[in-house]
Amino acid sequence: MLPAEFIREVEKLLRQGLSVEQAKKQASIKYRLSRVPKNSEILPHLSEDLQEKLFRKPTRTLSGVAPVAVMVRPQGSCRWRCRYCPISSIAPKSYTGYEPSALRARSVNYDPYEQVKARLLHYKIQHHRAQKLDIIIMGGTFLEMDPAYKQWFVKRIYDAVNEWDAPSLPEALTYNERAERRVVGLTIETRPDVYNIPEMLSYGATKVELGVQHPDDKIYELVDRGHTVEDVIKATRELKNAGYKILYHIMLGLPGSNPKKDLEMIKSLFEDERFRPDMLKIYPTLVVPGAPLYEDYKKGLYTPYSDEEAAQIIAQAFEYIPHYVRIQRINRDIPGHKIEAGVKKSNIREIAQRLAQEKGITPQEIRANEAARKGLLSFNPEETEMFEMSYKASGGEEYFLSVEKEDKSVLYGFLRLRIPKEWSVEELQDRAIIREIHVYGPEAPIGQKGLIQHRGIGKRLIKRAEEIAQEKGLDMAVISGVGVREYYRKLGYHKGHFYMLKDF
Repeated sequence: MLPAEFIREVEKLLRQGLSVEQAKKQASIKYRLSRVPKNSEILPHLSEDLQEKLFRKPTRTLSGVAPVAVMVRPQGSCRWRCRYCPISSIAPKSYTGYEPSALRARSVNYDPYEQVKARLLHYKIQHHRAQKLDIIIMGGTFLEMDPAYKQWFVKRIYDAVNEWDAPSLPEALTYNERAERRVVGLTIETRPDVYNIPEMLSYGATKVELGVQHPDDKIYELVDRGHTVEDVIKATRELKNAGYKILYHIMLGLPGSNPKKDLEMIKSLFEDERFRPDMLKIYPTLVVPGAPLYEDYKKGLYTPYSDEEAAQIIAQAFEYIPHYVRIQRINRDIPGHKIEAGVKKSNIREIAQRLAQEKGITPQEIRANEAARKGLLSFNPEETEMFEMSYKASGGEEYFLSVEKEDKSVLYGFLRLRIPKEWSVEELQDRAIIREIHVYGPEAPIGQKGLIQHRGIGKRLIKRAEEIAQEKGLDMAVISGVGVREYYRKLGYHKGHFYMLKDF
């Protein structure tokens, strides 16, 4: 227990302008503490204004939600053996066990409940509200794992968020609709040949990350991928027709590829309407001990890209990535000392952006233009305009509606609306589908106005989407995160079996 006078002294010094480190060291000397306390020990005792000012790391929630990664157990996580994939007894397939998310999972023996609780505590220490959670289930091929394990795993995620042990998974989801802390999105990583739409809907999943890597059947054979380009096309189409947001994992520098092929691949993802994902994660291929590719590297049969080569390719790729796409991540978070060869710099995105600027390329993708990331933490409706883009994708018609500054330099929010030609789920028949709606800016409390969130942007976007649906003679459906269902009820939607529905 820290002495009250120590806390008062720290507060006094902080208000005088000293840094946290300076204040706690001086106060520790003055009151002869045996050691300098950790920030996490001091934080709960400080006044709220100092907690907010000094300990909050706003980049965690600048996109309006708090991400929470939950990793599956190593045992039985994936039956495939792709040549580039790390294999370890201490982590699920595709992870080394030393990534930050893997270390957190290992510390609680991959228990989903404890992983979520630990992450929420972390947010609390950093003074984030973390009321709106974006969950991602990571590692291996989750949908191929034991059915009982999957049900238990997802239920325990919701139990941790709800702070209530529900008797069943459906009851956990229903409780979360009005809980104090809500799951506004749930992502599942999987392969293009492994997906089960009814199963994912039963978990409350709203986004699917597909390991596409490099859509070329010859490259797939070289890396023992075990599926085809046609599997990618089919999965993309069927998942979009079920309302899912689609993120592709793509890999640069795989065996059989080269810089020219990689750039052509990225270009084709958006020129070929059979693909056109909503989001990307771009991973330069790494040589990691434990992966079959490591042996090829040792024999001189494979050479990965250097930091400079990868950055140059990514910089040029920015030119081909359209405004409706978000680059979620560039490069893996495997620690450098665990990488035998390949990209080791952790700031490869920043390097690529700088190179792009030198080439005269301005990234149009979403993340580069989000309001809060551009330092704009307020919203003036008079300075914004709604833009409307339509494009063909996966056999349907997509509308990307956005609220931006008039010169399109700053993005405040957007909506993805799909007009399918066929539907993957009977409940969606003759309905347009809102696949995503997102308002950027610091996370606002549920039900309260924020700096950008909860100021009418979402309602403007939904109103226009409903007008488009009616023009097409269709009713409306939304693939809603469990914790967002109440919001749609207030807008006149009702819950179907899995979706929020509105009839015109």
